[in-house]
Amino acid sequence: MAEKIDFAFDGQLSSEHLMDFYESGRFQYGAARLLVKLDQFRRTGKFAQKITYQNNTRMLLTAQKEGSFVIETIAPFLPAVAETFLTTPISLLLSYVSERVFKSTDNEDVRLAFETRQKLIDLHGKIIEAGQDITNNSLGILSTELAEGRKLTEQNTALYERLLAEQGRRAYLEGAMDQLGAITPEQESKLITMASPLLKDMGVALRSSANNLTISAGQDGKMKPLVFVNRNMASAIETEVIDKESTIILVKIVQYNRETGWGKLRLKGMQIAMSFNIPADKKPKIQPSLIKEMNEDQTYIECKFVRSSEGVRNRAILISIVDIEKLEGGIVVQ
Repeated sequence: MAEKIDFAFDGQLSSEHLMDFYESGRFQYGAARLLVKLDQFRRTGKFAQKITYQNNTRMLLTAQKEGSFVIETIAPFLPAVAETFLTTPISLLLSYVSERVFKSTDNEDVRLAFETRQKLIDLHGKIIEAGQDITNNSLGILSTELAEGRKLTEQNTALYERLLAEQGRRAYLEGAMDQLGAITPEQESKLITMASPLLKDMGVALRSSANNLTISAGQDGKMKPLVFVNRNMASAIETEVIDKESTIILVKIVQYNRETGWGKLRLKGMQIAMSFNIPADKKPKIQPSLIKEMNEDQTYIECKFVRSSEGVRNRAILISIVDIEKLEGGIVVQ
């Protein structure tokens, strides 16, 4: 059955059922190239640098409904052939690359969204004092507000939609851990390198056409949000570069959130802890070892750094916990 993927814009011009022509064009260019390349990858395990008439997998675009700005696409059927690399929906691969490119919600994002209402500020403070999971508890607070009939502010609504998408994406990826395990480190690196600039193109629409973009996917009208992008997130990835090669490095694991897969680590000689995350599809395998290592003063990890345009390391994507005794010669430990 064909899969449907929706791109819903909210705020600014999109609220008036308008979009800047150039920004919309950049978005559709990036989105179309990304989905076609992800479709090529699931079929063959690789993708073409250029999309031509011969290798285009024919993603369909439906007519926009009057009075809305939701761009609806229909992914092609995946032929049932023995040589298919991954028999997965395109939305799973879209979730896979988004999980690695976009930074997840953190404590500061929640604090800024909650600061408009004293009740929410107080609840946020109690979550921190109790050492509870910030993101999932914040989603629970906002869900209660809606259930009790209280209207959310624009900032709270955006936070709610972002947390909902992140929760759905993590569950989706964790549930497909075995299937995604077929992707080699080299393929993963190529996917991220390919997807990053196209996701940046998609983010151009959040300059003046809209404040937020929500990507949902599903079949038979049952759509689930998987990716939420706001203007700050889009601006952040415009100047970020993800390392193509992984690094093995000695760190101290400072803190870790078992639910979200995000935490803090400290590099040797650094006073300020750096954010890191374990992609949701790798979390069940890596998390037990990481939790054990939190009792250690030093731990070797394999990771990819996400850097600023000047090369400064902003955060890390954790690939594995490294057993230093099993390291083979020729691997450089920094």
